[in-house]
Amino acid sequence: MAIDRDHAARTALRLLDAEGLEKLTVRRLARELGVQAPALYWHFANKRALLDQMTDAMLAPAAARLDRPAPGQPWWEWLEEILGGLRRALLAHRDGASVASGADLRRAHALGLHAERITQVLHEAGFSLADASRAAGASIHFLVGRVVEEQTRPDPEAERAVLDAADFPFPFMARSMHERHASAASPDDDFGYALSIVVAGLRTLHTGARDTSDTTDSATAPPPESRP
Repeated sequence: MAIDRDHAARTALRLLDAEGLEKLTVRRLARELGVQAPALYWHFANKRALLDQMTDAMLAPAAARLDRPAPGQPWWEWLEEILGGLRRALLAHRDGASVASGADLRRAHALGLHAERITQVLHEAGFSLADASRAAGASIHFLVGRVVEEQTRPDPEAERAVLDAADFPFPFMARSMHERHASAASPDDDFGYALSIVVAGLRTLHTGARDTSDTTDSATAPPPESRP
């Protein structure tokens, strides 16, 4: 039977949600599709290639909605919205962020489109092209890594048991985590706080770059005409 790559990726996502990433293999997917493994390896040379196709399928709806900032919208608010949308897309699937971690953007095209658009918007906002690219990469790496942690973190009860264990060696961490649990902060709250750190850093770098440019321009500008 003919194998459709997109159908195979979506079947793999269904297996991922049911069984998790550790049990997902190209051979397991081949059995689900009713084909021999060599036929599937013709389309996916290895598991990484399959994961990239799955990443593309996961993020394609978010990429379809990818737009430029609305008129008058600050670039940092737009960036928060874009990264928030990526987070929701990854959280929609079990181990979704682990699937996307290390993706080849040539195959995980939807993720590449996000990196491309973030680079473009930040460059148009005043970042140098190189810095816009660095910022886009850092933002996406933060997002994927943060969601990996979110999806592998134990539930609150299990986490409290670890913190209360006699052999837990980090007392300040234990106290801080208990305080966070007591505040009833949600995963959305925790993500929003972490994202605000990233965005604040980018805004500071953006302001510093403008200030440096203004100073350089002033230093190289001809002196004003003297008046008698």
